[in-house]
Amino acid sequence: MSYQNRIHKVQKQLEELNLEAVVVTSPPNFFYFSGTWLDSHERLQAIVIPKAGKPTMIVHEMSKEEVSFNGIFENAFWKDGENSLELLASILPLNGTVSIDNLWPSQNLLKLIQLKNQLSFVESTQVIGKSRLNKDSQEFELLKRSGAIADNVLQQVIDYLRPGLTEKEVADEIKRLFALQGVETLSFNPIVGSGKNGAIPHHQSDETSIAAGDMVVIDMGGIKDHYCSDITRTVLVGGEPTDEMLKVYEIVKQAQEAAVKAVRPGVPLKNIDKAARDIISNAGYGEYFTHRTGHGLGIEVHEEPFVTSNNEQLLEEGMVISIEPGIYLSGNFGVRIEDIVFVTDDGCERLNILTKNFVHTGKKEALGSEKA
Repeated sequence: MSYQNRIHKVQKQLEELNLEAVVVTSPPNFFYFSGTWLDSHERLQAIVIPKAGKPTMIVHEMSKEEVSFNGIFENAFWKDGENSLELLASILPLNGTVSIDNLWPSQNLLKLIQLKNQLSFVESTQVIGKSRLNKDSQEFELLKRSGAIADNVLQQVIDYLRPGLTEKEVADEIKRLFALQGVETLSFNPIVGSGKNGAIPHHQSDETSIAAGDMVVIDMGGIKDHYCSDITRTVLVGGEPTDEMLKVYEIVKQAQEAAVKAVRPGVPLKNIDKAARDIISNAGYGEYFTHRTGHGLGIEVHEEPFVTSNNEQLLEEGMVISIEPGIYLSGNFGVRIEDIVFVTDDGCERLNILTKNFVHTGKKEALGSEKA
């Protein structure tokens, strides 16, 4: 899809919602509509897309060489010492309702409200968020490539795991391997949770040493060409698994597979959460599944839609979501398995094919890839 088509799609949404314009400001949203990744930090950057007519790109003059207008945008430059919010206010309509990027600092919005008190302002979920929900073919290929890199890196990390390494050493190896793949930056700081730390879903990797017999939760992702990956696997490092480890792992695996199989257009997102949660609850571990089943992924690692127990939103072809149920036994161990899936016309395609079978680093034959 071209940037012009994305803008036309938003203008149609503005018409349907009776909104006069949308103000795009965050680097991810700015990139989505322009193809330029620009982070001017505290300085104003914005694309004003009106209900009809040509959009305007507002950037600091020092960014002239970074942005491309491609004949799509009017340009409005400003320089230090000038009031950039007054410039933005002059471009907005005189009255009506304007949608504002959800990620814009409130201090800027409050000042804009003072300058344009005849306007009403609403958040951008129904405009920008809705526009970015359905990935086009180019985005799909970028996400697929990013997912393949994550598979490759995680396989190498599993091969690297051994007792005596610290969580931080494993996290540093993840960063090194992603860099070798040409990944610009990480989707988030890698989560490496060994033993009881694996029971903390968002544990920050530390100096804890991995012991033989530890279950280790590894959650990681990288950003390639501005599109994210996100994958989680749980691995037994050396030692021998307990009966409970094997039981919990199998429950989480079944829950994850059930949720993936439930994905298809027209299904409410809450049903995907239910498919995973029912299996875990029926096995007696419901209270230990403490987070949503998934989230959208694209230019940002966490974006709409969200796979929660109360989300009535229907899945649509082109949506991309994570499926990541888990069981977390405080003071003992945790298990989480996560894949990213792309919603097709009759189901979904997994963007991660690294095995979900129980992996024991003492038995390398368990490693490998599998098709969904």
